[in-house]
Amino acid sequence: MAKLKQAGIRFHLETYQWLEAEAEKTRTPISALVREAVALLKTERALIEKMRSQIVAQGVTYPSLKKPVAAISK
Repeated sequence: MAKLKQAGIRFHLETYQWLEAEAEKTRTPISALVREAVALLKTERALIEKMRSQIVAQGVTYPSLKKPVAAISK
């Protein structure tokens, strides 16, 4: 059996209204919509990281791929 952990999430009113409308339209509970969104976000993040690794492995460098360096104040 899957282990579940409950969490309280606060949404901006506009976002919550959209979730309510989407839940009503799809007959899906808001909690299920949020779980689906998290699953999609995890997949997207993994894909982006994989693509970034492939680009870096090919030796291609773009400023946006570099990690930020702290500014040195003198």
